[in-house]
Amino acid sequence: MSPDFMTFGVPTRPSTPVYDLLENSYQERWIRGVRDAEQAQREQEKQAKRSNNIQDTRTSLMRKKVVKVEDSKLWHMPKWGKVRPFLNTFPSEKEKVRAMSRHYQQRTA
Repeated sequence: MSPDFMTFGVPTRPSTPVYDLLENSYQERWIRGVRDAEQAQREQEKQAKRSNNIQDTRTSLMRKKVVKVEDSKLWHMPKWGKVRPFLNTFPSEKEKVRAMSRHYQQRTA
C-alpha cells in the first residue's frame, strides 16, 4: 500500500485553498505585509532624523546671532573736506536743523 500523500509513486499536490481564493485573503495578506513594511520604513526614517545632527551652515548661524553693524562714516577724500556747498537752499541754519530733524523723524526705519 502507498501512503496517502502519494499516487502511483508520485507525491500528490496539496489541494488549492479555494476558500482563501474566494475571500481574497492572499491579497489582504500581501497588502498587510506592504503596509507593515512601509510602517517599518517610516519608523526607521524617523529614527534616522532624530539621530542625525544637522550641522549649522553659515546662514543658520547668522540667523541665530545678529551681528551689530558699526555705524562708521564713509570714507571721503581729504581734499573734498574743505569744499563748501555750491548752493545754500535754507534761509538760515535754524531752518536747516528743523527740516533735517523732521526728515529723520519721517523716514522709515
